[in-house]
Amino acid sequence: MPDKNAIRLDECHQDQTCTIVALTGDLETKLHLVNLGFHTNSHIKVLLVRGDSYILTVDGSRFAVDKKIAHFIKVHPLS
Repeated sequence: MPDKNAIRLDECHQDQTCTIVALTGDLETKLHLVNLGFHTNSHIKVLLVRGDSYILTVDGSRFAVDKKIAHFIKVHPLS
């Protein structure tokens, strides 16, 4: 059952904290995200949004992703 409060990561704003609820896209995209450390129930914080680039922390690790990749990460906002 999909979470009705879930939004795409590319809809989040700077300094927002969320929990990852789903990874979408094709199998290759999902595997790429999992290999980077993006897992369901992980906490994610959007540190910086600059244009189409997002600087994030996921369970203590820092990542830079573009809007195209952020679109495939569904999150539940915590703050």
